[in-house]
Amino acid sequence: MDLQKSTKGIMLSAINNFSKEFEVETTKTQLMIKASDENCTPKYQLLLNNKVVRDVTFNEILNLKIDFLGREIIATPFIASSLRKLRNEHECGWEEINVLIYKEKQEQDFPNMYFFKGSKPIKPITMDYIFGDIDK
Repeated sequence: MDLQKSTKGIMLSAINNFSKEFEVETTKTQLMIKASDENCTPKYQLLLNNKVVRDVTFNEILNLKIDFLGREIIATPFIASSLRKLRNEHECGWEEINVLIYKEKQEQDFPNMYFFKGSKPIKPITMDYIFGDIDK
């Protein structure tokens, strides 16, 4: 299983599904990954027009009731590691870590990701950044 390709597909599907649910263009729907504690356990939020609508579960992002393939169990350590790496690189508290996932264009077939320290935009994030430690 190509974890990066699978993750991109999951992110795009989530944006598409939430956009349909709220009847908005995909460029109006975003997901946010935040740290929920000092270990940087990921927490997820749904945003419309860059405003938080609600917290969402990983299964809601997958659009599933039950994740029989255990994708959350597989992805969570990589996401948490990336959040800790961002915290250390940018010397910020865990509560300041925000990664926005979005599409710039309707027809786009990949998600954009951007790191914010609090509400201040810092830098784009790549899949390699998230999954870069997979071979280590």
